[in-house]
Amino acid sequence: MLFSLNLSFMKVKTEAKDPTEKKDLSRRECTLSVEIQKLLLRQLKHELQNHNAYMNFANYFGVRGFIILEEYYKQRADEEYLHHSWIRKYLNENDAEYIYPTIDQFDKKIESMEAPFDITVDLEIETTQMIDEIIEQAAAEGDWATFNWLMGHSEETGRLREEQVNFCLAA
Repeated sequence: MLFSLNLSFMKVKTEAKDPTEKKDLSRRECTLSVEIQKLLLRQLKHELQNHNAYMNFANYFGVRGFIILEEYYKQRADEEYLHHSWIRKYLNENDAEYIYPTIDQFDKKIESMEAPFDITVDLEIETTQMIDEIIEQAAAEGDWATFNWLMGHSEETGRLREEQVNFCLAA
């Protein structure tokens, strides 16, 4: 024998650990935790409700002849629907099975020309807080896929957090 290897210094720890101890086996069916699914469905509903609010504002301004404001709110509504689509797609790609949420009717009375803008700012603050809650939950769970998706920069797959930053900078 030309050489001999002495590997006795490499002691391998062989602790008897239950391999399922840390595994969430429910992730076999859906890669998202139940809590993340709930938060994403809540966000999906919120985005659709924002869409409906902005379409109401578009109508409000349109019937009064303020075509530019009508178009502005139509574009905002389209953006909210896009956000909803990103969430729906993400849930579907992660095998989340869900029932589409019921969307509440927009029931706020528009009492002045300024009211839609005030309501818009309030809705966007609420939206930002809700998205941040999902980000915090994803980080707490170590769900880095969801965390990174929420922080993404893609028009196709989503950029929810970035959209909120852009709104705040434009406001």
